[in-house]
Amino acid sequence: MSMAQNQPSSGLIVPIVLWGKNPPRNRISCIRPLPDGKTIVTGSFDGELIIWEIGESGLNALIMIVGHESPITAISSTGVSTISTRFVSASGDGQLSLWESGDGRTVDTVLSSYVHRHIVPYCTRCGSHNLCRLYCIGEYAEVIVLDPQDLNVLFTLSSRVEPDWISSLAFFKTSENIDCVIGVSMGGMMKVWRLIDLDKKDSATPLYEQESKNVGVCEVRCVAWASCNHSMILAVTANSWQIFDLADLNRLFTVSSNETLCGGAVIDVDRIAVATSSGSVQLFQLPRSTLSGDDISRRYGAHPTDVGGHKEPFLYAALQGHRPAKTMWSTQMSFYFDYHAETCLCSVFRADVNGSVSVWTLPSMSEMEVAKRYSKPDLYKASHETSLASSWRTLPSSPPSVFEMNDNRSITATLYVSAQGRLVLGRDDGSILIVYACEAISKQLLGTPGDVSCRHLLGHASTVTCLLYPHEEHHRYDVQIIVSGSADFSVIVWNLNTGSRLHRFCVQGGPILRLLIPPENCNVRVLHTICAIAGDNSAALLSLKENKCLLLASRQLFPIIEVRWRPLDDFLLLKCEDDSVYVWQMDTANLERVISGLMSDEVMCACDEQIGVVEGDDEAGASHTVQMFRAFRNKNMNVMRQIAGSILEEKQSSVSEREVELPSPMSVQSLNRNPDAPHVVFFNVDSLIVGLLSVEGDATSQLGQENKSLSTILRGRQPETRTLPPRIVWQTESNLYLDVAKLCLSLLHAWTLDADLDAVCLKKLKLLKPTVPLSFGVVSRQGHMSLLLPRVQHWSAHSGNVNNFDYFANTIRWMQNSSLTTVHLLTIISLANTLMSLRGASFENTRKKILVRGASLRSSSSDSSEGESQLRQGWSLLAALHCCLLPDLVKPKSAYCSPRIELLARRWQDRCVEVRLAAQALLTRELARLGSSGRRRLVESWAAFLPTLLDPTLSIFGPRTLVASMNTAPPNASSTQPQPPPIPPRSNQISLPDTTLPDITRVESESGVQQIRRNQATAVILLGVVGAEFPDEMMKMDVSRATAHCLLELLVAPASQLLPFHSPLRRAAIDLIGRGFGVWQPHLDISKVLLGLLDLAAGTEKNPVEGTAMLSPLVDVCRTARHALCLIATSRPPALITALSKEVARYNSAAQHQAIQHTVVSPLLKSRNEVLRVIELLSEKQYMDVADLIIPVGEILVHCLDTSLLKHRTLSEIFPPITKFYMVGYCANTRRIAFGGRNGTVVVHELRAAKSQTIQAHKGAVTSLAFSEDGKYLATYGAEEAKLSFWQTSQTFLGMGQSQLRCIRSQPAPAVFPVISPGGSPQPFRARLVWISSKSLTLMLPNGKEHRFTV
Repeated sequence: MSMAQNQPSSGLIVPIVLWGKNPPRNRISCIRPLPDGKTIVTGSFDGELIIWEIGESGLNALIMIVGHESPITAISSTGVSTISTRFVSASGDGQLSLWESGDGRTVDTVLSSYVHRHIVPYCTRCGSHNLCRLYCIGEYAEVIVLDPQDLNVLFTLSSRVEPDWISSLAFFKTSENIDCVIGVSMGGMMKVWRLIDLDKKDSATPLYEQESKNVGVCEVRCVAWASCNHSMILAVTANSWQIFDLADLNRLFTVSSNETLCGGAVIDVDRIAVATSSGSVQLFQLPRSTLSGDDISRRYGAHPTDVGGHKEPFLYAALQGHRPAKTMWSTQMSFYFDYHAETCLCSVFRADVNGSVSVWTLPSMSEMEVAKRYSKPDLYKASHETSLASSWRTLPSSPPSVFEMNDNRSITATLYVSAQGRLVLGRDDGSILIVYACEAISKQLLGTPGDVSCRHLLGHASTVTCLLYPHEEHHRYDVQIIVSGSADFSVIVWNLNTGSRLHRFCVQGGPILRLLIPPENCNVRVLHTICAIAGDNSAALLSLKENKCLLLASRQLFPIIEVRWRPLDDFLLLKCEDDSVYVWQMDTANLERVISGLMSDEVMCACDEQIGVVEGDDEAGASHTVQMFRAFRNKNMNVMRQIAGSILEEKQSSVSEREVELPSPMSVQSLNRNPDAPHVVFFNVDSLIVGLLSVEGDATSQLGQENKSLSTILRGRQPETRTLPPRIVWQTESNLYLDVAKLCLSLLHAWTLDADLDAVCLKKLKLLKPTVPLSFGVVSRQGHMSLLLPRVQHWSAHSGNVNNFDYFANTIRWMQNSSLTTVHLLTIISLANTLMSLRGASFENTRKKILVRGASLRSSSSDSSEGESQLRQGWSLLAALHCCLLPDLVKPKSAYCSPRIELLARRWQDRCVEVRLAAQALLTRELARLGSSGRRRLVESWAAFLPTLLDPTLSIFGPRTLVASMNTAPPNASSTQPQPPPIPPRSNQISLPDTTLPDITRVESESGVQQIRRNQATAVILLGVVGAEFPDEMMKMDVSRATAHCLLELLVAPASQLLPFHSPLRRAAIDLIGRGFGVWQPHLDISKVLLGLLDLAAGTEKNPVEGTAMLSPLVDVCRTARHALCLIATSRPPALITALSKEVARYNSAAQHQAIQHTVVSPLLKSRNEVLRVIELLSEKQYMDVADLIIPVGEILVHCLDTSLLKHRTLSEIFPPITKFYMVGYCANTRRIAFGGRNGTVVVHELRAAKSQTIQAHKGAVTSLAFSEDGKYLATYGAEEAKLSFWQTSQTFLGMGQSQLRCIRSQPAPAVFPVISPGGSPQPFRARLVWISSKSLTLMLPNGKEHRFTV
């Protein structure tokens, strides 16, 4: 599933599954129940996992998980507690994944060099709590012990004697209550380890076995021990089962079997169960006289009598088996025995390669009943038995497939051409169909009337096996060409638009298995080829330009499993199943050499050196330094100039391309390569939103005349010269995003909950209602998917009376799981808001006219504007239903799974603006729904994860002490390691366990280190949002201080591996600092906050923040920091102004005492434009706050304004908002600025001398002041004091020193009076002084009156 796996972690993807009429192949390789007793997990040879539920109606398949690419080798729960919901799966390629069984999402994934074949969870007591660990055995010579939450290797159980692969292991307890592990190696050595001081063990100090004995058993399938008989060990081999005495590891007896055995368990003190490869489970009664131990003597006396007097074990009951069809796997059956010590009951879980799953609870029989069945054992059937095939048969109707025709042909190959939205389907009769994907899927799921337009390509004589659209792999290929491979050994090149066959290659002797393209740094001739891998172990380079085969590599003896390239050496490397590598020269078509052994892996890995390296005289394969040296030696000035000028540009362009490149808005892929395989439709919401906005932009300017790509639109660059005809562009690009949006919203909308809105959606918004129950999916970390399987419960029990989809929408739709609810609500709200922002966006039924714009150039009538407002209202109602009303509309309340708060918190700062706004609205709604007490509980539960309150080794702020190599394999025993201690002398008798000790019934759930780190990010955002949206509640909580410190640390902390500089968490912290500044202010250093935000916002000029739907991290940081500054400025203007003025004063003080060697740089000058923008914002919205603090504001302005501009321009031209404040005056002649404060003082700044002086002008606030034109006089007016004063500049002797201001005249003036606005609200008293001559001025009062004064 390449699309899901290649998505960035922040992408919002919605999968919908078209399962088809046939169930997916499910060749089960292992089965495990979870401790809750209701859930079973099976793994298959194809890498899929299926979660089953044991319900009242039997076994039901719930979820299919697609996350492994190799066969599943082991499955285990992470604990033994009944509340444990997570499980671990291992595959043959070394992948180990941790899953959540509730919704199938992946929690963590690690890759190692070890292949685990068996994983067992076991809990040991450590102090006052229980520790659960995963004990793994497989293709290595140790028992590896893993942390179940982090999948890190904690320590190993190693061997001192004959280290070998462990084939099976079991756990038991001694009488001292010491936990022990017993295992049997491949060579027949039985080993016992004592699990002591496990908390002191690590990967460097393994735990060695306590005792070891060669018991001579090979091919051991199972070792079993049970608390009902502490003295007995059961060992099951391929052809027999054997009983050992645990005291001395001596064999008591052996029973051979005619059938191959698969496993077994001890089910009572004298009874065992053995599983066979035919699927049967046989129950044996053991002779009591042969057994020993306290359990036997306690129950049956010192001399027990055998049941029925039989001295040999005998079969008394069996579970009926069935032999599956012959397959290529030797292990056709997998069993798991689940023994419950409390109830002494045992359940058997069985699965086979045909996909059948069975559950059987073993019967409990009395001694008399067992004796009667000596010669006639009872044959039982399974309690529950099912398979995907039987589930499909019980469905009222078959699930829809991706495309259906009446000829019942199977679809064998699928290709989605994203640039045109076309779906290319290869079939088993050799025909190829081309359909419009949205139309085909709408027909299947939405029941659109009419037939789907379809084009047939006929040319193959047998099954189409693979399809390739080369242009999607690399733009060097023709945009209209597709290539198909078939089982008739041919490769055909087609024209996608005309459907004509361009050329047919038939050079290989087997069915075509794969089609690939060579890398872009090959030579020019190879660049236009494709590589075809065939079933005759051959590979061919087929030139699409010359229409001939350039290379036929047909000497391989085994199937090709990997293809690598060394373009600069002109080599093609083919790796086969026998690990041999064939090296072919592409230009001459000769076999260069064949490499085998260890060297083959090194040669294949060495191909990575040439990835992305372009062939050339001075550049091929060399670093920039070596290139420069070569160019200098050869005096090649052009190359030198090119290298020197392009290094940084290449890096920046590659980074920017990587940041903005988006996949297709929709993709359709088959789940596997089997005929009629299920198909998954992916909706990429980020790409869809950007595409919708780009369509709007194109229609506004000119209707799509150029074939712009998404990355071209986002970068704002000129598109490439290669264009498509306008007809093709209009059919493919302009309609595609709108069709995908229509399909996505039709499938995800909450139908049937609001009949009025449903009518609006159908009639006005032109959405379509689904006709069948839908199967959704969730994409989690690393592209892993969990897909919901169709169940008979999704259909109405009275299908004749109730529409199947209506029943599904009412009852099932919103109760499936919280992750699904979260993703769907985010998608619907973000898409509805996007369409609401478009001008008159509506979906028509025809494909020719999708977007209706009322306010176009051609028609601007009232009807169109009314229709447009109705459309906007419809999209608004759609968004409001899903954002606010949905929880109240779903009945009953239990049928609604609320969104996951932690998922919403992680998307608080999503890269897509519309998704971000939707996540913020949903999270705020969920917090509001919790109520005050619920929010308090939420804060208390998440407060423990705040980074500042955690241990530094776990905190994302502290030093990282955990090395990244914890997931790697433990070191093997070698001469450099300390030698194991000598084997202690073995005593004659092992002390037997005490049977009165209670079993562990409760296990404390723990979070792994990675999960704790993720929880820290979630906790910071959640508590920050609570503080921003519910400040009164957060202020009363003690945790507000710790939250504030976390937010500040995220703002100012240097970049680290755990905390990258442009991480979404940092951007969310910046946003939340601004939103909740009133809560955080008492706990923060405001200067540090402001300087940090100003520094980040300073990049706004280089990175425009408006007019884009997808934000790169750098742009987002600037945008968020600027928004946070605005919020801080409007919420706490005095604090911001005071903090900035302190920074100015600090700089001025340091500048006066600076040394020549240490130049002081002001932190505000770098961000001067942002500072001025904040002051301008405050001038508009917070006039009184600025007026009250005008003197510190003046110091900030004088510090940040570029005073050199005042030589040619006035102050009002440089900073227009200053004209609102009449207590500020500027003299252009003397270049002085005066500010009058609330305390009656006037501060005059002399810009030429970079000095200032302060005078006490009035006893009350200075209302207005003004310089005369020549600068000789300064007039100040204090309305509270009712006085106007004239000040004259007096020069010192010979003009040296600072000029002084002295009052030459004061006279009475009008006093302050109330000012009322026309609306009746009080207004500030604002009076203005205007000089009308060199010695006279006019005082203009707010009531319109004027008074003239002269010096």
